[in-house]
Formats: sequence, C-alpha cells, structure tokens
Amino acid sequence: MKTSHLIDELAEFTAGASIGAGAGLERLALHLADASIALMAGMRSTEGHAIAALIHRTEVSPLAHSSRLAAVMRLSEIDDIHRQSAVTASAIAVPCALAMRALATDASPARFIEAIFVGQEMAVRLALAMGGAALLAQGLWPTYLVAPFGAAATTARLLGLNAARTAEALAMALAQTPRAPGRTPRTPCPARWALFGNAVRAGCFAALAAADGIDGDTGLLNDAWLAGIGGAAADTTPLRGLDFASPLIAETSIKPHCSAKQTLAALHGLRELLAQGLAAASIDAIEVQVPGAYAGMIAREAPGVSRLASIVSAPGQLALAALQPESLDDVSRDALDWRGPLGAFAANITVCAEPALDALYPRQWPARVTVIAGQRREQILVVDSPGDPALPFDVVALIDKATRVIGGRRGRDLVQTAMKACRDASALEALCHTFDVPVR
Repeated sequence: MKTSHLIDELAEFTAGASIGAGAGLERLALHLADASIALMAGMRSTEGHAIAALIHRTEVSPLAHSSRLAAVMRLSEIDDIHRQSAVTASAIAVPCALAMRALATDASPARFIEAIFVGQEMAVRLALAMGGAALLAQGLWPTYLVAPFGAAATTARLLGLNAARTAEALAMALAQTPRAPGRTPRTPCPARWALFGNAVRAGCFAALAAADGIDGDTGLLNDAWLAGIGGAAADTTPLRGLDFASPLIAETSIKPHCSAKQTLAALHGLRELLAQGLAAASIDAIEVQVPGAYAGMIAREAPGVSRLASIVSAPGQLALAALQPESLDDVSRDALDWRGPLGAFAANITVCAEPALDALYPRQWPARVTVIAGQRREQILVVDSPGDPALPFDVVALIDKATRVIGGRRGRDLVQTAMKACRDASALEALCHTFDVPVR
C-alpha cells in the first residue's frame, strides 16, 4: 500500500483546483495581462534578444519555448511579485502555459488559466514553506528555487494529469530544485536569466516524464528537506489545508516600473514629494531608510555598474525618478549615462537600515524618504506603493503601464488580448502567436 505524503495533498490541489468565474478570475486575467507586458518588454530588450537567439540556435520544441519565454520575462524586472515569498510566480507559470499548451489535449482558455493558477499557487506556497523572503538574506533566490516545482504544476494541469501522476511530476521537479546561482557578473548578458529559464524547463520536463509513466520520490518533500534549504525558517504550514477560494494571487503586487521591488516604496515616496511641488533641481541630498533585510542590497552597487545594478540601486532609481522618469520604464537601459547629472544626483543619496521598519517586513516592503533641499526638509513614509494589494492596479492603470513600457496602441491591444484570453479561444490563440509560440 502506498504511503501518503505531503506531496499527495499538493497533487490533489494541482489536479483539481479551479479559480472559478468571479473576482479571482478577473484578478488572474489582470496578472496575465501584466505578465504579457513583462514578456513583451523582455523580448524587445538586448539581453532578451541574446538569450532567445541562443535557444533558437540549439533547440526548437515546447520545452525550448518554455525556457526562452521564462528567461526573457524574468529579466524584464517588471513582472509581478508576492512580497512574503519574494516569488515572481507569473514568470514561472505564464511562460509554461503558453509554451506547453501545444502539447495539451485540452487547449481551452479554462484549462490554460487553471494551469497558470495552480502553478502560481504551488510556486508561492513552496517558497513560503522554505522560508519565504528570509531566503534572500541567505543569498538564495526564491523564484529560482521553486521554478521547477511551479512549472511542473502548471504543465501537469495543462496536460490533464490525474493526482497520482501529478504527484510524480512534482516529485521529479523537487529533485531538480536548484541552489544559489551565484553573484550576477558585471557583464551585458549574465547567466542569471538563462539559468532561470532552464529551471523552468526542468519542471516542464518533469511533468512530461510523469505523463509517460516515469516516477519520482514522492516522499522527498518533508520537514528535513525544507530545513535543508531554509533552515529554522522552514515550515510546512503553507503547504497544508490549501483553499482555492483564497488564492495567493490576491496578495501579489504589480510593479509600475522596471525596478527591484525593494526600491519601489522609496521611488513612490520621492515621486509623491515631487508631485507636491518639490523641485528636483533644489534637492541637495536624500536619505532612504528601509528594513535591514534589504538595505544593503539596494545600496551595494553603483547604478552605472550594469543594467541590473541600475534596476536594483535605490540611488539610481531615485535619480531617474527626479531627472529622467521616462527611463524607469526602459527595460534595456542601454542608453543610460551615469557620468553626468544622473550619477551626481545618485551620489547624494544614502540608504540605511531602520530597525523600526523591520516589523513591517516581509508583509510590506516599506521606505522612509527624507529630502533635504536648502533649508527645506521633507519626509514621507511609504508602506505600500502603487500595484500593491492595498493600492491595486485596475485595467486603466495596466494599460497606462503598457503604454509607457511598450507603446501606445500596441500596449493597449496586448492588455486587451490577454484579458480576453482567459475566456476566449481566439484571443488565446492570438496571445500565443504574439510570443511566437506554436498552437495546436
């Protein structure tokens, strides 16, 4: 007789949970549209072109498409994020669903969106069980860790695997859980994104293997295995008693700009002060206080070091907000020049840890911004920024984002197509064609 394992509970959820037709589906449709913006932006970037070219030269298959789409979407740094887990789950589930749909016997919009839903849930819940955002302090990348698991769940649901075969898919995905990818090199095309794409591909492969009768170790997922990754912060509670009536997508933040989430509260704070009449030219210095968990991260490197550094650096992001706000929506960042006014402005911004803000993290990722302009001293505390669940985006805000990132009509059309793809088969076919994904 087979022993019941924790992974069996997750497989039952993956094989049978449904988002329904209410507010949850509308929210998921909004996030699918947001993911489409990130994917398009990533495809148009210099790094995105390089990664796509490599994959096209070496392999043409649904698995290759999953790797390509995941890599270019994640490198955009404009995709959504669940703060407590620090996982960008759409970058796992949406590329899988688009790429692997060609192999599904049921290619309907309902199956497509259900696959995305369970893939996101499994990715976020596994990361929470590993330790969530606390993993970042260990030098681990939560989204990378759970990429195979989330991809396996997405693909298994898309293929219509039953709970027993889904459990085998999830088990094989767990066996391929990566560790830290290492520090990102200061090069035009670091390995980080390609490695992420391969991690997603591994999860898709696990589901295909399970569909062909290959089995994994379903007893792998337990307290000891989780503790081996997350240490004392690991806890199986997020993996138990799953309730599909309260999807974690409701707790997921949409990013308004191409930016590390850790910088967005400070960025919003400065923009609020500028909107109130503070002139950028009058600013002498800015102090940013944030939780200790990410103070070092957003101040570690000068923004001119690399594309990614310009996205992660709080001084860099605030300099753009003050002097060159249109560049906040530029995913490639090829044309930025940090040797002149931008660099000088960023040099007058300091970042420090504020213990009083630690209690808010990781449910919120706050910042207190103090601006000194001559004799004037302005201060603002931001605990939620636009796109967070407390300040949610609607379709109008998302179209505005698409217009800024992609361009007027093309951005609007993409959002509208993605929103319809959850219900309309022709819209879903059009979305797949947009990203050069073969359809059945």
